Amino acid sequence: MAIGGVETLDRHYDSFQDDWNVADRSADYGRLVVPHGNAEEPLYRWFHLKEAFSSRLLDRLLDELKLSTNPHLSLADPFAGSGTTLVSGVSACEKAGGEAQVFGVERNPFIWELAQAKLRARIAGSSLSGVVAEELDRLKRAYASTEADLFPIPELSTLRNEQYFSSEHVQALMRVRYSIEAVVDPAVASIFRICLASCVEPASRLRRDGRALRFEVSKEPKDPWKLFLQRMELIRQDLTATKPASGVGEVVLGDARDMAALAGSRTFDLILFSPPYPNNIDYTEIYKVEAWVLGCYGSEVEMKTQRQLTIRSHPSIRFAMDYRYLDTEVRSDVQSLIDPIVAQVPIGDRYHEGRKEVIAGYADDMLKVLADSRKVIREDGRLVFVVGNSLHGSGDAKYVIAADVIMARLAELCGWRVSEIKIARMLKRRFGQSPFLRESLVVLEPV
Repeated sequence: MAIGGVETLDRHYDSFQDDWNVADRSADYGRLVVPHGNAEEPLYRWFHLKEAFSSRLLDRLLDELKLSTNPHLSLADPFAGSGTTLVSGVSACEKAGGEAQVFGVERNPFIWELAQAKLRARIAGSSLSGVVAEELDRLKRAYASTEADLFPIPELSTLRNEQYFSSEHVQALMRVRYSIEAVVDPAVASIFRICLASCVEPASRLRRDGRALRFEVSKEPKDPWKLFLQRMELIRQDLTATKPASGVGEVVLGDARDMAALAGSRTFDLILFSPPYPNNIDYTEIYKVEAWVLGCYGSEVEMKTQRQLTIRSHPSIRFAMDYRYLDTEVRSDVQSLIDPIVAQVPIGDRYHEGRKEVIAGYADDMLKVLADSRKVIREDGRLVFVVGNSLHGSGDAKYVIAADVIMARLAELCGWRVSEIKIARMLKRRFGQSPFLRESLVVLEPV
């Protein structure tokens, strides 16, 4: 039974979605908005990003949107993540007999390199196999010629904690990283770096779980060098089995809120993305160990700067309180959307001010992403975003942030029409329920 702020906000969200086509539990989308099957798929299995969606999602959407036979499909993802949309897009263009035209943007430097490496590998395919074999021999020689304890351990307390990582394993990880510098081909070097990143968690007694890294005393850490060679063999097999594709693909290290500027003269038939959900997860923090091992950050200041550059989706840090929407003609519309949500934030919550700032900041950021995406969509194009809603607060002061409704309404304010909301799955929480506690796909058309 709905209680308190949950019930109040349910009525608020209902007032916006009454005129939309909301499909309850659309087909089997529940299996497609999570990385179902990716662990067995060549290229997709190179690194497990828990927040990815299935490699099979794009094909389903292209069929439903009647875009699967378009040989000239132009596809974009402003939140490229691990590159699932982009890699799948190359395969979709290939099936349609055309050339890939895919473009992505990613803010996190480690995840950006992950997407870039996979996209390059998908386009080059088996033509990279020989180069990878040659460069791997070069890396092995470099690794063998260095001393085991030669390299400094990064200034990250997690990597210096012997309970989490043995110093021997950290040294081995760093030894691989610096051996990669002997590699000449930049595309292959990125593949090696991603392979190294995939060895970090297994070499520790940590396990990535939701919003945190958990210490597991019984976990048996694996030898980094042996694991690296095993995973490189898997990557070699994947490349050998991947047919080269024609076309162009690019992932830019940048901000989704600057999508129009980054895209330049490009326009797209389909924009598909999944933004950070407003659910307290700080992705800079979650993937920090891999980023530090790869040298993406050299100091705590650099990591803090990265955290400040991300979407305002969590209250674990305090973001700047500057809101672009206040200087637009839709100011009152945005305010009427978020004010009832802000009003439900419990005063006694230790994150009270941070949660209020997240609601306004998230709406502001998503409005900019949607407005920029509208500038680069083709007249008959579509935009689909996947987003999960979240339950916050405790006791009788629980409230739901319905990101799908919020973003759909914001989309209407910047030139989109809501074609459909596909409810992929309901999200179970121990305390408090709501019909808006769900993960959805929202389909937009340009007005």
